[in-house]
Amino acid sequence: MPFNKMIIVLLVGLLSACGTGNQINANNGVMKKEVAAENPMQNEIAAKVHPSIEMMEENNSTIINYKVKNISGGPIKLSFTSGLQADYIVYDEKGKKVKQYSDEVMSTQAITEMTFDNNQEIQNSFTISDLYNGTYKIEVFLTAEEEQAKVVMDLLVEKSLFTKASGVFTGQIDPHSFEVDIKGEKVAFQLKEEAIQQMSSLKDGSEIWFVYTENEIQKTIEKFLLE
Repeated sequence: MPFNKMIIVLLVGLLSACGTGNQINANNGVMKKEVAAENPMQNEIAAKVHPSIEMMEENNSTIINYKVKNISGGPIKLSFTSGLQADYIVYDEKGKKVKQYSDEVMSTQAITEMTFDNNQEIQNSFTISDLYNGTYKIEVFLTAEEEQAKVVMDLLVEKSLFTKASGVFTGQIDPHSFEVDIKGEKVAFQLKEEAIQQMSSLKDGSEIWFVYTENEIQKTIEKFLLE
């Protein structure tokens, strides 16, 4: 083989070897990233509790069954700042808080502690009877300092006694009733005490939103939905 051709062959061999070495290093780097991605730090921390919710509508109310199970493999200490073990918050379709259980119930303020044994369940049931028909989100959680076990779920209310409606306020009939124009039809409503106290915020000819109940005799506005 001529000398010039030998030099060319040697150079090609060296360049090919260098390229192969770079390719191996690159692949090793990619593999390390993939392994790290498949094993994030959060997966190394095992869940201690398993919360769940069951919901059903019954007798014009929504019943919420909330359970938390200890799956840690050992006992967990829980500290409560009141006699209330669990709480919930309901949000409307716009994300505005509609109600919170702890705002409406009385509970003791004494600090209590409990040992939550492995495989033990904490159960709490709530009955919500004053939501109007519509879609919500409900957030249920423990009030313990060490663990909230929060669950957030969609809540659909279809069998409530309460209905949300809107119309144009056309005038007050008497201190306990007034008239609303709903899609061209004038409808008379009685007013509950909470609605009467909100009357000062309304103006004739303005669009209003309200929650009402209905029976065979009359329609009654429970409250106005004010911004």
